[in-house]
Amino acid sequence: MRIRALYLVVIASALVSSLAQAQPRAPARMLVGYPPGGAVDVLGRIFAEPMGEALARPVVVENRPGAVGQIAAELLKSATPDGGTLMVAPDATLIFRPQTLAKPPFDPLTDFAPVAHTGKWTFALGVHGGLPVKTLAEYLSWAKADAGRAIFASSGAGGSTHFFGVLLGQTTGVPLEQVSYKGAGPAILDVVAGHVPATVQPLGTLLAQGRAGKIAVLAMSGRERSPGAPEVPTFAELGYPGLTAEAWFGIFAPAATPAETVAKLNGAFVQAMRAPVVRDKMRGLDLEVREMSPAEFSNHVRADYARWGPVIRASGFKGDAP
Repeated sequence: MRIRALYLVVIASALVSSLAQAQPRAPARMLVGYPPGGAVDVLGRIFAEPMGEALARPVVVENRPGAVGQIAAELLKSATPDGGTLMVAPDATLIFRPQTLAKPPFDPLTDFAPVAHTGKWTFALGVHGGLPVKTLAEYLSWAKADAGRAIFASSGAGGSTHFFGVLLGQTTGVPLEQVSYKGAGPAILDVVAGHVPATVQPLGTLLAQGRAGKIAVLAMSGRERSPGAPEVPTFAELGYPGLTAEAWFGIFAPAATPAETVAKLNGAFVQAMRAPVVRDKMRGLDLEVREMSPAEFSNHVRADYARWGPVIRASGFKGDAP
């Protein structure tokens, strides 16, 4: 009887285990701190399906827009560190936003575990096509001659295009004043219309207007010229190596997520990025794929945080100012 009872217990345990494995796993959340339709949201949705396949569980994009991604970051900070909640975010959320606040609600270097780098883009300086300038040197002389000319349109105060414009002014000795817009589209339209003489934007967003002659793209921030725009020189080759910079997107998990879980997630994202359909979609966002391990991406985040800190402080910009 005892042997039969033990046998029944073993069978029952096996059945329970089998049923548990057959149950679909709860969906993972991909937090997006920006509204639907924008680049961050689109990137999250690009990865949701292949990530779901790689992890054998659905991945649901959850938009929590506001405060340059701060709301989503706070949610991630308090989430259970089991790999079930992730966040896709630009450097604006993790590098710039906390350094503009008197009391940031999260520390990007200790509250999150960098999982994967998911694409980068380079900055470019574009000016109204009707200006009497054809080169960066001519633009700097023109802007320096009249303080009223030394203004540029950014895609939003406190973001990467804002602070690259600040860095541009600091590096060239021509202090540039930012005019903030709600996104790249309105900023570019006002430059085309001649309401603002210049703008700092991702290179890819300026090329159509540049090739139409409505905007002159004077320089870009890559280490080398872009294959898609070989006619645009780098700032470095024009004498400003300090303006070599890039903006990026990444995937993050809560800080206490086990290292083996982070490694598994990184492998899933890298696998997804290698899929031709994903690469094509990322190319459509003007993003260059760059594979990094969690450790490499963590070092990248820390280096950027240290690099941009002095630029942000020198600007005097306060993200929590009334």
